[in-house]
Amino acid sequence: MIEVNKSYISKKIRNLRKSQGITLEQLAKAIGKTKSYVSMLENEKAIPSLSTLKEIVSFFNMTIADFFEESEQKSDFNKEVFSFSSDAELIYSKKNEFNLYLLHKNKSFKMKTYIVELFPGGGYSQSLKHEGEEQGYILQGKVELIIDEKSYKLLSGQYFYFDSSKSHRVKNLDNDISRIFWVYLPK
Repeated sequence: MIEVNKSYISKKIRNLRKSQGITLEQLAKAIGKTKSYVSMLENEKAIPSLSTLKEIVSFFNMTIADFFEESEQKSDFNKEVFSFSSDAELIYSKKNEFNLYLLHKNKSFKMKTYIVELFPGGGYSQSLKHEGEEQGYILQGKVELIIDEKSYKLLSGQYFYFDSSKSHRVKNLDNDISRIFWVYLPK
């Protein structure tokens, strides 16, 4: 597994912006941030929150999975069976909050599948809201899923489904790591 660092994210944002002839000001305005903040992102002085990263990738008409895709040649387009140990990739990590693993990198798959690991007391502190549909299955632990400010407490063995255009976030309520199998279908 490759752990994503500031350098990777910074270079990727800068390369995307420059390759499309976008100025710092244009990107900053599109994501509701300052030019200075975008410059800090590109120069490894800051790392974006998950919601800010989502705004950036949306601006470039990508998904988060696309953003972390290094090259299409690494994907095996004929593969139908996968193994977490050899195929999953840690694409985002926030210390003491969560790890987000992409389970496959095949761009031809419409669904994006993840394992979300939530550390005790951790989770997504900022709500996400975007186009698509999401479904998840609690593999381990106890989590709170908040959809449009309505709270749901879910235990291992329970699952959920919602329209991604609803504001959503998740939090671990367990004293140990909670794990969720998460599926996202972009529109």
